[in-house]
Amino acid sequence: MAQFSTRELLYLEDMSKMFESIEKNIRHARTEVTDQQILSMLNTMSQEHRQIIQSAGSLISSGRMQ
Repeated sequence: MAQFSTRELLYLEDMSKMFESIEKNIRHARTEVTDQQILSMLNTMSQEHRQIIQSAGSLISSGRMQ
């Protein structure tokens, strides 16, 4: 199992919060958009960001502080 320093864990937590904020903005944009191409792009972005959030969360919860 990988060991993460406190600094690395804090960085991952910050990144996770940033991606959650991006996801919130994407959700809002999807409610405002009528163009199907843009809506499709937003949906793709949302899926990608969710995967990154899950990966970061998994690293944070499985990492051990040094």
